[in-house]
Amino acid sequence: MHSPVLPSKKDYPANPYIGIAFGVLLIPLNTYWIAQLEVVRYTHPTLVVPFFNVIFILLFFTICNQVVVKIWRSPLLSQLDLITIYLMLSVSSAIASIDFLQVLVSNMGHAFYFATPENEWKTLFCDSLPSWLVVSDSDALEGYYKGGTTLYSPHHFKPWIVPILIWTGFILVLLFMMLCLCRIVRWQWIEKEKLTYPIIHLPLEISAGKPFFFRNKLMWIGLLLAALISLNNGLHFFFPALPEFPVKRHAISHFFNERPWNLMGSVKLSFYPFVIGVSFLIPLDLLFSCWVFYWLYKAERLLIGSIGWQGLNRFPYQNEQAFGAVVSLTFFLLWMGKAQLRDVVLTARKKEGSNPPSERVAVFGLIAGFLFLLLVSTRVGMSIAVVPIFFGFYFLISFFITRMRAELGLCVHGLGGLEPRRVILAGIGTKALSKETLVAFSLYGFFNRVYRNHPMPHLLEGFKMSVMVGSPARWLTLAVLLSVLVSSVVVFWVYLDLYYQFGASSGYFGVWTLGFGRETFTRLQNWILFPTETDHAGLSFMGIGFLIASMLTFLRMRFLWFPLHPLGYAMAGDWGMSNLWSCFFTSFLLKWAIFKYGGLRSYRNAVPLFLGMALGDLTVGSLWSLIGVFMDETIYQPFP
Repeated sequence: MHSPVLPSKKDYPANPYIGIAFGVLLIPLNTYWIAQLEVVRYTHPTLVVPFFNVIFILLFFTICNQVVVKIWRSPLLSQLDLITIYLMLSVSSAIASIDFLQVLVSNMGHAFYFATPENEWKTLFCDSLPSWLVVSDSDALEGYYKGGTTLYSPHHFKPWIVPILIWTGFILVLLFMMLCLCRIVRWQWIEKEKLTYPIIHLPLEISAGKPFFFRNKLMWIGLLLAALISLNNGLHFFFPALPEFPVKRHAISHFFNERPWNLMGSVKLSFYPFVIGVSFLIPLDLLFSCWVFYWLYKAERLLIGSIGWQGLNRFPYQNEQAFGAVVSLTFFLLWMGKAQLRDVVLTARKKEGSNPPSERVAVFGLIAGFLFLLLVSTRVGMSIAVVPIFFGFYFLISFFITRMRAELGLCVHGLGGLEPRRVILAGIGTKALSKETLVAFSLYGFFNRVYRNHPMPHLLEGFKMSVMVGSPARWLTLAVLLSVLVSSVVVFWVYLDLYYQFGASSGYFGVWTLGFGRETFTRLQNWILFPTETDHAGLSFMGIGFLIASMLTFLRMRFLWFPLHPLGYAMAGDWGMSNLWSCFFTSFLLKWAIFKYGGLRSYRNAVPLFLGMALGDLTVGSLWSLIGVFMDETIYQPFP
């Protein structure tokens, strides 16, 4: 496999803002596309990385670039510009996704519109919701939920202005702190450890200055194979007699409908070409661990059910075990990088350190960002003692996901059930917390409910790509902050415009348009009405998860041949494993066979084949989604 041939610095245009300008201009179009797919049609490009909408846009501009070169002998966009566009749209897509601002927009007016005498929400918690973060105006909410009107009437948009501005500032600070964390670990992970960052291989190959990738015959074989499957499945919508390739997830639980096998729960098969292709770059031991631990989890459920324990509350506490495993793995990473952390502290204190001075700026940026979050959170009503614990666990999980992507390239990381509030509530229960703190947990749920499209890994991958093309990181820092600012405002605008046109409760949109708010405030209602104390069982299983992951880590350090990766244990019950375990199993079998019978050289030669599979599936799937938007139909859902 040829590595991307990257243009030298002299090949870049003198103006570094060209890529940033294109990124800003593309954000509204990209956001509208995501809204049409995720909010209207339940097609979710942001659940698996790389996001297929961003890959399609990158490919489109790469092709346009080649056309311009043929005509004028000079490219319109350098590889740095293309990477900047890719990074800005990846961050923008994460912000617009089903696991971020879609949740927040759904929550902002839900409590007031759906408060009734029966649920008693007005007396329970509506008076504790900060007026500067939510919308309570009845006229504005009437149009939002019923539709048939426009956002652009003053009595509709005015109640949204202050909450949107404050939430935009909050999100900007949150991602600024992620940028600071990335700046702190950048030198260690990129320059010193030289982690592989598997997810960036495809965008780097697409954007490379000289297209070795597109001249590779194996790449075209993989691309055509996946493209034909996706093309056929799209045509199946128009011609139902045409057989459909069963590559998308489908339940096979009917094969396990008798006891004790039905105790395993839902079992799904899927063979998404793009997941198989991207997963080919994942280390073999992690691929092995993913499907092995998935089936060990199913065996655990079967065993527990067989001995009559399945009725116990939340047993076997899979989320709690996963949380403990994540904490263990993160502590191990911090311990292994303790020398780097010491240098960061020395640099921040203006003493002799081996790290670049920019890390001092990043440290003080983190401190300033935390002080802002502390101020806002206490104004919301969160206890001042809870704030550092809540955000400490949030950034710990963010750190873990970012390292996992950088080192291992796992393309899915839902980690649902690992919210920071979970460990706090397990430790002291809701009885020990004020109503205002519980309200803050509910309002903050939008950015830590699930982590499938977490923005922080994209930031560090952007730094890695900037190093590979020889670009100063400061330009990507500017691009990211501008992308966050523009995206936050644009996402609110696009979503509100659609909701006022068609009505959030009209049935035009997917179930989660109302589902997020219902989930959030029903849970808050239960916290207040049914206070809980310390969850000793939950804490115990967090400890068990910590110990098991620590033991697996020790065994891997002690015995190089030990095949089980602790990350597979942490992800065993995850949404991603439930839907994609068979894709990882397929990639594992193919990669193992290639290594066994062909060796390292054959593996390297096969990489373009699998990247071509990913590109073909993502490209044709994107085209079908665009055709569906123009036809106002759900033609073919590339994922899930």
